[in-house]
Amino acid sequence: MAIYGGIIAGLITCYVFCKKRNIKLLDILDYLAPSIDIGQAIGRFGNFVNIEAYGIQTDNVLRMGIWENNTYLEVHPTFLYESVCTSAIFIILMLLIRKRKISGEIAYIYLILYSFARFWIEGLRIDSLMFYDFRISQIISIVIFGVSIILLSYNVVKHKKTQKIRKN
Repeated sequence: MAIYGGIIAGLITCYVFCKKRNIKLLDILDYLAPSIDIGQAIGRFGNFVNIEAYGIQTDNVLRMGIWENNTYLEVHPTFLYESVCTSAIFIILMLLIRKRKISGEIAYIYLILYSFARFWIEGLRIDSLMFYDFRISQIISIVIFGVSIILLSYNVVKHKKTQKIRKN
């Protein structure tokens, strides 16, 4: 949940910076997205050190052992799953950044991929903030996933129409 708060604060800061410098916000976000992503990949190891943000009990080969209330548990290392996913997303974004055709393309792809990964990982965690029977982070992930797909699709169609008009 805190990760989304950081993203919102960063967006507000970027917006103010871009307004003052007369820079397109989506261009800045395209170049910041890979850095934010790799920062998340590295930062998740803090969860390992603090023995937090782990998942439900499992006998999966990727399990990790922890002591909780004098009881030994083997749990999903969700911090590791997220770190691996965000590292893969970083590689994808770096491969795509030079092929970028529209402003915001990389930022939207980052949001789509991260929200998808976050939805899956959050389903394994035990310390989620809940709204009735739903995990708040999963709800936010679904919303961001959907909005990002819509915005990316809209901008791609808009770009194609602009290119078509320029050719005529």
